[in-house]
Amino acid sequence: MTAEGVAVPADVAQEKAVPEPRAGSRRRLLRRIVLPLASFVVLVAAAVGFSGWRESQLYVSTDNAQLSGEPVAVGSMNAGRLDSLAVRIGDRVSRGTVLARVSLPSVVGIAQNGQPKFDFLGSADTRVEVQSPIGGVVIATPVAVGASVQAGQAIVSVVDPSQLWVNANIDETSIERVQVGQPVSVHVDALGADVPGSVEAITPATAQTFSLLPSNNGSGNFNKVVQLVPVRIRVLLGNQPALLGTSVEVKIRVAN
Repeated sequence: MTAEGVAVPADVAQEKAVPEPRAGSRRRLLRRIVLPLASFVVLVAAAVGFSGWRESQLYVSTDNAQLSGEPVAVGSMNAGRLDSLAVRIGDRVSRGTVLARVSLPSVVGIAQNGQPKFDFLGSADTRVEVQSPIGGVVIATPVAVGASVQAGQAIVSVVDPSQLWVNANIDETSIERVQVGQPVSVHVDALGADVPGSVEAITPATAQTFSLLPSNNGSGNFNKVVQLVPVRIRVLLGNQPALLGTSVEVKIRVAN
């Protein structure tokens, strides 16, 4: 019963009798939740930072790199007309494989200036075979059947997949740590796989040196830019089909 003499239900009286949580209890609860969480975050950040620092000490890495090779352009030693192509892009060929056949024109007369006149007379024409000088994969057929070709003009381009390498551009601030023979891990994006390699050569010049339009600070306004040094990396692709010019990521092991 209240002071005014009005009866109060027992359950309401009990609710009013329950004390509210104290501020100290809330602070202890927050400490039990927040402090372990904050400690965990700090530990994770420290682990990530240490891992990144250790990675930078052990490796020189870059994703400014491409798979390169030397395509061989194969053509006829004589001018004529492309009669037929025996291969398509992507075909594997061996050394001596016939790639194309070229018809050579026949002499049909003499011009007024004494020069011979040439024309294609079908069966009377001489046909020559264009053979591959290397084993590899056909990557281009730039001439259509029936087109006239000049002596030495490329009819088929072939690349040897076992003779590919990686051109990696390394920051000049890190190049002093790179040495010939160091092991390299190469991630080939097109294959989705890592392949082993090793540093084969370090170009004694920056990539800017070979640019057609080298930088010029003749205006007097100069912003220092970190230069890139081309590094050639030998890769062991085995029988994996590689794409010439594909992007790769390299990690050069510079410390044990």
